[in-house]
Amino acid sequence: MKKAIIKLLEANPGYQFTQRELLKRLKIQTAKRKKFRYILNSLVEKEKRVRLKGNTYSISQKNRSIQGRLSITQKGFGFLITEPDQPDIFIGRRNIRDAIDGDSVLVRVRNGSKRDRPRGVVIDVLERKTDRFIGTVVHKGKSDWLTITPFTPERKILIQKAKSTDYRDGQVVVADVLNWGTSVNPILVKVVKVIGDGADAGNDFQIILEKHGYTVDFPQNVEQSARNCSVDYIKKETPHRRDLRSVQSFTIDPETAQDFDDALSIEVTGNGIKLGVHIADVSHFITRGSPLDLEAFKRSNSVYFSEGVVHMIPETLSGDLCSLKPDEDRLAMTALIDLDRDWNVTRFDVFPSVIRSCCRFTYKMVQEILDEKKTHSLKDKIKLLEKLSKNLFKKRTEMGSIDFDIPEPIFSIGKEGIPHEIRPSERLQSHRIVEECMLLANRLVAERYGIINGKPAPFVYRTHKKPKSEDITSFLLLLKRIGFSLQKKHDPHTSRGMRDILEDVEDSAYKGLIESVALRAMSKANYSVERRGHFGLAFQHYTHFTSPIRRYPDLLVHRRIKDILEKKTVKTQHLMEFLHSALDQANQMELRALNAEREYIKIKQFRWLNERIGDSFNGIISGVTHFGIFVELEESLAEGLVHIDSFEDDDYSFDEDHYCLRGRKSKKEYRLGDEIVVRVLDVIIERQRANFTIES
Repeated sequence: MKKAIIKLLEANPGYQFTQRELLKRLKIQTAKRKKFRYILNSLVEKEKRVRLKGNTYSISQKNRSIQGRLSITQKGFGFLITEPDQPDIFIGRRNIRDAIDGDSVLVRVRNGSKRDRPRGVVIDVLERKTDRFIGTVVHKGKSDWLTITPFTPERKILIQKAKSTDYRDGQVVVADVLNWGTSVNPILVKVVKVIGDGADAGNDFQIILEKHGYTVDFPQNVEQSARNCSVDYIKKETPHRRDLRSVQSFTIDPETAQDFDDALSIEVTGNGIKLGVHIADVSHFITRGSPLDLEAFKRSNSVYFSEGVVHMIPETLSGDLCSLKPDEDRLAMTALIDLDRDWNVTRFDVFPSVIRSCCRFTYKMVQEILDEKKTHSLKDKIKLLEKLSKNLFKKRTEMGSIDFDIPEPIFSIGKEGIPHEIRPSERLQSHRIVEECMLLANRLVAERYGIINGKPAPFVYRTHKKPKSEDITSFLLLLKRIGFSLQKKHDPHTSRGMRDILEDVEDSAYKGLIESVALRAMSKANYSVERRGHFGLAFQHYTHFTSPIRRYPDLLVHRRIKDILEKKTVKTQHLMEFLHSALDQANQMELRALNAEREYIKIKQFRWLNERIGDSFNGIISGVTHFGIFVELEESLAEGLVHIDSFEDDDYSFDEDHYCLRGRKSKKEYRLGDEIVVRVLDVIIERQRANFTIES
């Protein structure tokens, strides 16, 4: 009843309700009216959340509340995620109360922070995300506790002692919640399953799978459906397709790639060039409503880890029949693109085809050909693709497209599961060749098939909204703090303006930091049936057409193109309902995959750091808070905390406006973006935390 009252008043912030109107709107039965009046008076007098003026009630604007999903960071504080167009609300560690990551909560909003970012306090948990935790057992005194991440340090989880469950200190377990406790009393849980020893790095992959709800193996009926597919599928279909087996097409992938879902071809024509983007035709093997389709819908994407892959479709298909393997006939959806000598598209066509890749290149091999370190019979075609990609990139940049180049950690993992090397990823020109060709095909497909006969038609788009105003404000404050001089062209509210900023800091020592903050300032791209455009790429229309082996939305795009080419009649309403459902699922699963991959990377980085206690490294200050500074190491990209209590030369305090810690006597500053040398003090893997100290 309390939630219903608040929800009604918040939905009508400018309206003043009489008590009779509230009773009528909320359909309060006579027997419950006494309780209703008690709650209403409490909201007015005790909680001050409802304003009483005369005989009317309205929501208090001083203490307005809002519902949303709580997202807790690894650092312990959180954000309330609400509507896509609304600002996220910052929630400090002490204000999270008894909520946990992922809970649906009610937050009282406080306006007017120094950075104009709304701040809030959790006042009620509306719905728990889960009643099951996966964490590490920590024995202290006579009690066993469960450590999970992300989690607020102030909140504790106590394990109920039971003789029936055999678990030990340091093991990773699955536990069910028995009692949620309070903000000052611990959550009580019961261990229901032991996964393995948390200190054993060989268990990391399985722990991540369990925690994020992934299963590598497929249901038996799905595996059987995949095994039922054979090369005969290709032989029977070949006569019904455009035969491009005589065209020299080839794949370019990482050295470790096991499936190849795109191939390229390029030919010189009388007026320019003809580019072929050939994509594995997964839709021919995975038919609507089949066991394979239902499982692919459920998984929505493949998830990649250094120690294994959670495939969207069985490897019988992804690694064989659908994979564009060299010297094998394969079914494809081909986008043929004619470009003139000025690199403008003059003709574009998409159709089902059969191809035969003549070569499997790695990015390294192609780069060696470009650098004249290796020769190859396809060298001229590789060189032509390089010329094409550079011109496509130039045109895209002129449109305002933003090009982020943020390295990711690449692991070399030993048998015991501990990385013996972490190095930042390197972006080569060979990567750009593939990127630009795929971007061009995706854009052209979205432009062609999202509008039929001059009218918008049901379709799948990859969209990216403009950054939120408060995130832009924070980004501008950072630029000001590091002394970057803004010009008229530097308007981060536009794609072109953001691109100009990133271009002008290319040679700055703060380049990596600014790119990271700019990336965080932007909304996450997602799938939608609406043509909202793509801010980062500065494209009006964009889709994902090029990876149906690992992304379900791409599979839907292929099916939609085939329906249009075959002039199939579809029920628009039914199709739109299905697309909404499928894309909602894809967005949720993409976010799950992102979180799982990030957590896996962090665990492996901490494993690496744990082998290097006492070692010193160069780093950059990547975060500043009231309790210390976070430092990202130069090569491994691992991050750790220098706690404020570890500063011995002075008493330091947090200056929020200038992103720094400042010494009280010396006035010495540790600022966001500063280069620094730190030494590894200790690593607490179960809490995903590393502690550094400044090297004197």
